[in-house]
Amino acid sequence: MILLALDASTTACGWCLMEDGEWQESGVWKPPPKLPWWQRVQCYEASLGAWIWRLDIDTVVYELATGNKGNMHTNRLLGAVEYVTRRACLINPTLITVTASQVIASGCHKHALYVASAIASREVVSGDEADVIGVGLAGWRKIHERLMEVE
Repeated sequence: MILLALDASTTACGWCLMEDGEWQESGVWKPPPKLPWWQRVQCYEASLGAWIWRLDIDTVVYELATGNKGNMHTNRLLGAVEYVTRRACLINPTLITVTASQVIASGCHKHALYVASAIASREVVSGDEADVIGVGLAGWRKIHERLMEVE
């Protein structure tokens, strides 16, 4: 099973590719910063569609924006990113959502760069990349829990 984990906003998208629970590759993709927010969302949507098609993704794991900083503009921007992610996964691949607390519980997050580095077998210096590796781990945990319920 090929899983694409995403931690996306209008300014950056952490991505992590995992196969059968094993880290394969990860990084941070950034749209052109001078574009208006809605064009950056369009760039994200086009890139997501290409990743899903090119990499034959089975499951997308997306970290929901759960923080409430009282900023409606930011909430709307993150809502737009979530909307295009959900739309890209309407038919295939399967979409699984995780929360920030589930990512933290994975042990791999922006404050645990050493854990992300150990998983990737290279130095991870970006909190965004460390977070998205945790998103992938949290997603695999949810998949595993669902499989255990079936048995």
